[in-house]
Amino acid sequence: MNRFAPTPKLSRPRIAAAAMAAGVAAAAMIGSGPIHAAAMSAATVSADGASAGSLSITVHPGQLGNQLHPGFVGLSFGAATVAQDNYASTDLGGYLGTLGHTGVIRVGGNSGDATFWTSTGEPAPSWATSGTITPDKLQHLATIVRGAGWKVILAVNLKHPDPARAADEAKYARQIFGDSLLAIEVGNEPNFYYSTVAAYYTDFESDVAAIEQAAPGVGITGPDAETNHSSWLGGFAALDAAHPDVTEISDHTYPASACGTSTATIPELLGTGSVQYETANAQAALGAAAQLGVPAAMTETNSVVCAGTTGVSDVFASALWALDYNLLIAQQGIVNADYMDGTNAAGCDPYTPLCPTTGDLTARPIYYGMLATELVGTGRFAALDNPDAADVRAYAVRHGHGLTVVLDDVQDPAANAATTVTLNLGGGFHSGRLTALTTSSTSGLSATSDITLGGQQVGPHGAFPPPQSTPVSVHNQTATVTVPAGSAAIIQFN
Repeated sequence: MNRFAPTPKLSRPRIAAAAMAAGVAAAAMIGSGPIHAAAMSAATVSADGASAGSLSITVHPGQLGNQLHPGFVGLSFGAATVAQDNYASTDLGGYLGTLGHTGVIRVGGNSGDATFWTSTGEPAPSWATSGTITPDKLQHLATIVRGAGWKVILAVNLKHPDPARAADEAKYARQIFGDSLLAIEVGNEPNFYYSTVAAYYTDFESDVAAIEQAAPGVGITGPDAETNHSSWLGGFAALDAAHPDVTEISDHTYPASACGTSTATIPELLGTGSVQYETANAQAALGAAAQLGVPAAMTETNSVVCAGTTGVSDVFASALWALDYNLLIAQQGIVNADYMDGTNAAGCDPYTPLCPTTGDLTARPIYYGMLATELVGTGRFAALDNPDAADVRAYAVRHGHGLTVVLDDVQDPAANAATTVTLNLGGGFHSGRLTALTTSSTSGLSATSDITLGGQQVGPHGAFPPPQSTPVSVHNQTATVTVPAGSAAIIQFN
């Protein structure tokens, strides 16, 4: 969803009790989630009156679950960004490379409903208020994507159904992107212009048949329903099960809302209600994907739907949220999360990870949370026991003989002191290195500057020096670290 939305979005409702229960149960099964099962094992009061405590977490490195895939973090562009083509004058490729040597850019969003495709230069219809996409504009994006080693999911317009035009766009996309084209997305959030899943599926099938004829074997994603419509996932999978068309189930998730009269706050974004909502949405996507035997991805996601909230989506709290959210849904089995609006041709919405400036882009706080996820690396999630998952979110990823533990303290540093965490590691680990995601700003969770990852900042053209780390001792398979409130620690053990 983005600023080009022609239709007002509905505010996110409270999660139904059953969905919340399902989310809590799923999180409990995977070892780190929204359950505040117990208070800190010991508590003291610091000199400034803030509560300081200790926490003991046990990691089970032999109990392995889902993979944290390469290129998990991606970007979601409004189609208007491609139509306006202004990202071509920035060093987008540098920022993609900093996020990793593989990833996904999904092109779609609400502006995709008002964007026109032509390969012949005919005039755009009156409804195409977000611009026109041509083969040349796709070529500009392809040059950047190929240089970074990333892939593209390209949406075709379904709000104004035209199977022949959709097929023509898919044909050119395959020619232009080549192996960099991951899939064609058929329609964006069809729940806003179809009254039922069945009505949507009829037109979806017409587009797919035409696309398959024009570009045989190209990947297809769907249904890309809006964040409040996870029921569409199961309905779509049931219809598609007879002759599966999709190569990936695609979903949209935003834990908070700025739509209409809705407001979002930092406590809401970092609270357990958001974790439960995220978990329930991930489980719905994974359930639909399992019916079809394909992976599931969050091809459009971010902190606050309807372009974000100033003071929530564009501050340090969003970096801590992004790190936790990425690992939460990856641990459940989601393969990719693409952050809307990756760059915005019309300006800089609060939730935008990369804001356009003169001749380049600027990394926002949420980009640091995305980058921290990349720093975790890849591997399989290991189970752990965390008695204070509401305040200090914990994850463990096993990669070969190594183990990476992430401790994300989402507490407000204005009211809470550091937590001393004892990690019972198991296995044969001898030492570790800690890289911190933090801010030196006195604004704490509301900081918009002085944010660092491993002591480093993202510079012009995406330049990011090697992050610094500090040693962590391991004695008798136990390590002790101190995590300040409002910060995260990524600890790599070997």
